[in-house]
Amino acid sequence: MTGVVTRVAARMPRTEVLLVWLLVAHVVLKLLIYPLTMHAPAYNDEQQYYDGARALSNLVRDVFAFTAPDGAELERNVVGSGWFMPGMAILMTPLFVVFPDAADPLCRAYLGLANLLVLLWAVRSVRNRLGSGYAALLVAFPALLPSWVLMSFTAYGDPLSGVVLIVLVAHVVDMLRKLRAGEPPAWKEAVQLGLLAITVLYLRSSTSIVLAVLGSVTLVAALVLLKGVQRWRALGAAAVAGVVCLMLLAPWSIAASKSLDTRVVTTTTVPISLANTFGDRELVCFGECDPDSYLWFRPLRYAREVSRATGESEVVVEQQMSDYALRDLDRRDYARQAWWNIGSYLFIPANFVRYIAPEDGRGPVGEVAERVVYWSTYLYYVPFLLFALLSMLFVQLRSLESQILDTLVKLSLLALFVQPFVHVAGSRYWTTAGPLFAVAGAGFLRESYLRRHHADPVRERLEGTDARLSRWLKPVQLALSGVFATVIVVLGLMAI
Repeated sequence: MTGVVTRVAARMPRTEVLLVWLLVAHVVLKLLIYPLTMHAPAYNDEQQYYDGARALSNLVRDVFAFTAPDGAELERNVVGSGWFMPGMAILMTPLFVVFPDAADPLCRAYLGLANLLVLLWAVRSVRNRLGSGYAALLVAFPALLPSWVLMSFTAYGDPLSGVVLIVLVAHVVDMLRKLRAGEPPAWKEAVQLGLLAITVLYLRSSTSIVLAVLGSVTLVAALVLLKGVQRWRALGAAAVAGVVCLMLLAPWSIAASKSLDTRVVTTTTVPISLANTFGDRELVCFGECDPDSYLWFRPLRYAREVSRATGESEVVVEQQMSDYALRDLDRRDYARQAWWNIGSYLFIPANFVRYIAPEDGRGPVGEVAERVVYWSTYLYYVPFLLFALLSMLFVQLRSLESQILDTLVKLSLLALFVQPFVHVAGSRYWTTAGPLFAVAGAGFLRESYLRRHHADPVRERLEGTDARLSRWLKPVQLALSGVFATVIVVLGLMAI
C-alpha cells in the first residue's frame, strides 16, 4: 500500500499546478451544467430572494432619483414574514438594477458567475492561510461535485455560506498562529473577521451557532495565550469584530422587528418549523390548516389572520401554534423524526438536480444529462461524507496545526448538525457543511496513514506555549468526538 501511495504521489503534479487544473475542471463543469438550469424558473424559496432583489433594486433607483422609497414594497418583499435572511437578495440586486426584467437564463448565468467569483476569492484566501493543498481540496470538493455546481446557479445561499465559512475558519487558524506567537490580531484582521461572520449569517441564518462557537474560541484563545497589554489589545480587536458584525446585522434586525412588531435577531422560522417537523400537523393551526395552501404557508396565513384579529404579532401567534402542535410529542417520535432529518440532511445530495428544471421538462438529451449528474453526484459524494463522519470519531495529532484545524472543524460541524434537531432538513443544507466535510475527511485519511507508518503521529517537537496548547487540545478533541458519538447512541436508543 505504501508503494502505491508513493507512486501516485510521484505522478501527481505540483500542488499549485493541480490547483489550476482543478479550477479549469470546475469552470468546464459549470459550462456543461448551465444548460440544465438556464430555463429553470425560480423554485420555492428562490422566489422570495428574487422578489427581495427586485425590491432592493427599486430602492437603489429611488435613492439615485432622490425620491422616497416604497416602504411597503420593502416590508412585503424583503422582510416578508422574517423567514429569509436578505443575503442572496442583496447579491442579486445589481442584476435587477441593470436588467429589471431579467429572464431566467440571465438570472441563472448571473448567479453562476457570482458563485464562481466567490469561489475564486475563497480559494485564494484559503491558499494564503492554509496552503495550496487545502485550496485544491476546496475545489476538488465540493466544487467538482455535479449537484453542488448545479446549486451554484440557484438563489439559495447554502453553497455560498459554506464557501465563506471555510474562509472564516482559515482566518481563525491564521489568527491563532499569531496568538501563539504572542501577537494580538491587527485591527484590519478584526474587521475582516466581522465582515466574514456577517456575510455567512446573511447567507444562512442557521450558521449563527457556528459563528457564536468560533467567536467564543477566539476570545478564549486570546485570554489564555496572551498576557498584559497584548491581551487587552486582542480583546479590543475582538470587540471591533463583534461591533462590525452587529452594526451590519442591525439594519435587518431593526427592519424585521419593526415590520413584525416583535424582536427579531435573524429569522423567525423556528416555531413553525418545529411544529411542522416534530408536531402534529393536524393541530398546527389549533386544528387543521387550510388544505389548499402549501405546507409551509398554511400556518403562516393562519398566523397572519389571527394577528390581524387580535393585534398580537404574527411571530407570537406562531410560537403559540407551535407549542400547541408539540404538546403531545414524546421522545420516540422526536428521535425518529430527527433521524429522518439527519438522513435528509446528509444522504440526498442530488435532489435539486430534479427541482431546478424547466417547467416543460428537459427533453430526452436533458433527461440523460440529469441522470448522469444525479448518479455521479452520489458516486463522488458518499466517500467524502463517510470519511468526514469517521473523522468525527477520531482525533488528529500529527501536528499542532492539525489539532487546531481538527478542533475548529469538529466544533463547526457539530454546530451545523444542530439543525436537524430543531428544523426540517433537506437536500440543500449539506452544502453549507460541504467544504468542512472535505477538510475533515482529508485530515482523517492523512492521520490514518501516519498512524500506520510512523511510530509517533506527532511529527514536530513542541515547546513552551505550543506544547501546553497541544496538551490542552487533545482532551478537547476527544470530548468533541465523545459528544458526537453520545448523541448518535442516545438518539438511536430513544428511537427504539
